Amino acid sequence: MTVEASIVLPLFLFFFLNLGCAIEMIRLHGNLQLALWQIGSKMAVYGYALDSGEQPENSDGWWRDLAGIAVSATYVKGQIINSAGADYLNGSPLTNGAAGIQLWESEIFGSDDEIDIVVTYSVSPWNGLIGFWPFRMANRYYAHIWNGYRLSGVGEAGEVTQIVYVTESGAVYHMSMECTHLQLSVREISSFEIDEMRNQGGGRYYPCSRCAGGGLPSVLYITNEGDRYHCDRGCSGLKRTVSSMTIEQAQEAGYRPCSRCGG
Repeated sequence: MTVEASIVLPLFLFFFLNLGCAIEMIRLHGNLQLALWQIGSKMAVYGYALDSGEQPENSDGWWRDLAGIAVSATYVKGQIINSAGADYLNGSPLTNGAAGIQLWESEIFGSDDEIDIVVTYSVSPWNGLIGFWPFRMANRYYAHIWNGYRLSGVGEAGEVTQIVYVTESGAVYHMSMECTHLQLSVREISSFEIDEMRNQGGGRYYPCSRCAGGGLPSVLYITNEGDRYHCDRGCSGLKRTVSSMTIEQAQEAGYRPCSRCGG
């Protein structure tokens, strides 16, 4: 029994040492993510202040630290260490302690006013006898600074431009989403009635080039606004995939004004 205990006990301790180290690595990852979120949120507010020139309210503390300095990975790293705690990081599985945190892959206040903080670091067991080598871990904070997003219809200088609407297969642009060319009223009729039916303009209905080839089924589909009859309810001629763009973009793309709403 003594021999068996001398063999099993080290294995038992070895297992729990591995388990404890793995748990601490997970805890380290969570603590760094919390610290990253805290500094990232502050940087988003700071980005707004840089963009607008307006000092945020209740700015005591962190604003004085940021004002007048160039935002750099060194500053962000210091804030992460202060938030997570230098003593905790030095005693954690983090290789080289707090000095092992790197931000080489980060981009702060990039061309699209975005904050992308990537923290990379190596973790290692407390003792080399545990059985695995150091490996790389990472945390990331990604956000847009608090200066808003450009709205559709607003130009570079803030001027408001006209928004128009186009369909996927159409050749005209519409000034209003309520245009009857965009709001189709589909109804079904008997194929025996098609010669007598007239649209809202008094015109006859002609076969759809997409779905009305060959013989006529017993049921056809028409719209009050169109001049085609359809054999298939799912025909693309009965659907409107509408997208928006500025009137300048529509004109450059070769769209013509709608005869009903484009005047």
